[in-house]
Amino acid sequence: MKKFLAVLLAVLMLSAMVTGCGIKPAETGDPETLPEPTQTATEPPETPSTGDEADDEPILIGVSIMEMTAYTWFLGVVDGCKQWAADNPEANFTFQFEDSASDVQKMLNNIENLITAGSKGIILFPADASSAIPTMKQAVADGIPFVIGDYKQEPPSPEDAVWSTFVGHDMRALGETAGQVAVEYLKTLGKDDPVCLFVTRPTSGQVTVDRFEGFRDTILAEFPNAKIIEEGDTGAGSRASAQDLVENVLQREPVIDVVSGHNDAAVVGAYNAAVSQNRDEMKFIGIAGDKDVLTFLTEGNEAWIGEVLQDPVVLGYQACEAMYKALVLGEELPEDYELPQPEAITPDNIKDYDWQNWSWL
Repeated sequence: MKKFLAVLLAVLMLSAMVTGCGIKPAETGDPETLPEPTQTATEPPETPSTGDEADDEPILIGVSIMEMTAYTWFLGVVDGCKQWAADNPEANFTFQFEDSASDVQKMLNNIENLITAGSKGIILFPADASSAIPTMKQAVADGIPFVIGDYKQEPPSPEDAVWSTFVGHDMRALGETAGQVAVEYLKTLGKDDPVCLFVTRPTSGQVTVDRFEGFRDTILAEFPNAKIIEEGDTGAGSRASAQDLVENVLQREPVIDVVSGHNDAAVVGAYNAAVSQNRDEMKFIGIAGDKDVLTFLTEGNEAWIGEVLQDPVVLGYQACEAMYKALVLGEELPEDYELPQPEAITPDNIKDYDWQNWSWL
């Protein structure tokens, strides 16, 4: 009896030990139904990426502008860029604007600074026709596209034209539009051989050649015997330098019927020269969009018969549109990106333009 009780006690003690240790029978069945192992604190579960994080990252676009201080017309380009970004928030463009102050070396430094700042694309309003080409070639090779604005580049060979497109007004059309305004006025004079003056800007190369030839050829088509005088302002390209130039011209030309020029600085300078010498036979046609010229037209200054609007806001806006297509959409763009044709603002239609609210003036 004692032996039986001892064996029974041993069995009961062994059962208690097994239960206390938590030993369980092995699980069987399909391995795919087994519980997943628990992640440790050092290995958090991964969340699949949707790509939204990248979409939220702003895209920096560098904008190097030829001149924003002496020639505030380019402030309209800034407005155009900002307007495009506001109209296209999905593009997530941000801008860094740099002023080259009409200095080639500063322009090149600006481009390098914009690249260093992380610009994904650069819109360049160049200070001259070719100096930036080597820098552009290297940047484009590194995956940074360029859009050229306003001043068409002159590559030494076709393979050097590495920019995505040129966005600029038709320079010849600007001159032609000024010529059309001149023709309408000259018809009222009843003269077979009118005299016209155009002040060019030789440092602007083909840009000023196109404007002058458009003006000249338009007038000669209607008045084959017209005398068209071309005078180049090789000075500062300012109102003062143009005034000095035209004052000398007036010493040798007893009659000048119409004056136009490369831009408003040239024509306003010519106007100041005429006023200083009491030459009230002369009429003036500006090009670009200058506050003083628009004021003259609004107030009925009879010396002014027109202003050819070269809208900088449209220029900046379309340059951004072109950059978006090249950089984001990967589109191949045409060599020239079309802009609206220039408009002639005259005393008859000046009331149709809300120019007093143009922020860039």
